[in-house]
Amino acid sequence: MTGVIILDKVIKIITRESFSPYGYVIEHDAGNKENFQVILSESGQVGWRIAVSKVVDKSLKKIARHPTTMESFEPVSGVTMIVVAPPADPENYEVFLLDKPVCVYKNTWHATICLSDYSIVKICENNTVSSEFHEFGREIGIRVVEN
Repeated sequence: MTGVIILDKVIKIITRESFSPYGYVIEHDAGNKENFQVILSESGQVGWRIAVSKVVDKSLKKIARHPTTMESFEPVSGVTMIVVAPPADPENYEVFLLDKPVCVYKNTWHATICLSDYSIVKICENNTVSSEFHEFGREIGIRVVEN
């Protein structure tokens, strides 16, 4: 069996439960009879923006967080992993296959890396974004292993 490992981390599948410590899965609740469902909202007039990110990196040395905005990551093409960690412990990261759209909470550490040649991810966030960075003491990269 062939698998992909991010150093010592296994890539996880995004579910509502597995991703809940870091944010929301953007999905329609099939049990809800409403056709239009608001997944999350933020009060106040802060403005927002939509961006497209071309992900080419197969490894990362740092991770970021945004204290003033949630941020969505929506896969468009290619194969992307999202690396996320709780606000108090950026070294305690988890890796998920970004196969469905998610929205990370404010202050959640996050980064994306690519398994394909490149990938495209749609991002929605506040129009003004402040960022903080955490440098890892090592490079976090992809390796394919045979089991």
